[in-house]
Amino acid sequence: MTAQRAPSRKRLGGGALTLIAGIIMLAMHALVLEGGLTASNIGVDLSIIVCGFLMLFARGGLSVALAFVASLAVSAVDAMLLWAVFVAISAGGSSGIAAFLSSGAWVSVVAMVVVLVGFLVALVSLFRHS
Repeated sequence: MTAQRAPSRKRLGGGALTLIAGIIMLAMHALVLEGGLTASNIGVDLSIIVCGFLMLFARGGLSVALAFVASLAVSAVDAMLLWAVFVAISAGGSSGIAAFLSSGAWVSVVAMVVVLVGFLVALVSLFRHS
């Protein structure tokens, strides 16, 4: 007879992606973008970092559910911010695109997309077998 393993507790995926994206966004706002350290930017960046930690350490039941809801909320805010960036770029035309690319803000936009990918990984992880 072999001993059966206890079933592992469900884990939530995407935490590492979300955490890295939050750190990148905070670094961009602090080090690269002039005037980037606003209260709203810091609030969003820190909420993404906290969400990444919650997702990393969520194990089973309620903690997974709470981390997933946090990921959903952060992703919704990110999607709204991405939409605002794309509206601002399109209003500026080709000069808006040039300013966007030269300012380095594209790195933050890529990090925001990574947050959304982290949410999708979390969503998929909810449906995989433990």
